[in-house]
Amino acid sequence: MNNGSVNKKRLVIRLILLSLIVVVCFLLFYFGKEHELLFDNKTVEINGQSYEALEFVRITINGDAKKSIERYSKERDVVKVSGPKHTIKVEIVDEDSDKVIKSEERVFNFGKTSSLMISVPAVAEKAPDVYLPLPGSMTQPPAPEPAPEKETETTGAMEIAPPVLSD
Repeated sequence: MNNGSVNKKRLVIRLILLSLIVVVCFLLFYFGKEHELLFDNKTVEINGQSYEALEFVRITINGDAKKSIERYSKERDVVKVSGPKHTIKVEIVDEDSDKVIKSEERVFNFGKTSSLMISVPAVAEKAPDVYLPLPGSMTQPPAPEPAPEKETETTGAMEIAPPVLSD
């Protein structure tokens, strides 16, 4: 065996190991990414369809009943989860008897998105689109433009005011 073929084998092995490390890093990033989910239980209109806020709901993520969230109408809550795929169950509950009136379960794939806001009434009504814009990304109406200044005609020499000095 000559020295040149050994160096080529080492180079190939090192390149394969390097590519495996890159793939493992990508997988760790994708499956370990933390997502911030905002559950909004307010009346909302999505794609022309209106969804009324629910009186009292219980939200369960990935079947963990111990960590379920209970929300009244017009409330919002934040949950942090890790991984790309999660099952979210929304139960409309009678507050007095704790009896489940209606239940809807849906599987979400969040991928690389770090923050999402989900409409709880839209999930309960099986809407195809349940995502809402995040509060920080809502666009503000543009500020009104100031009225244009009227130009006055000056006759003769134009006076220039001296600069104002401040302390």
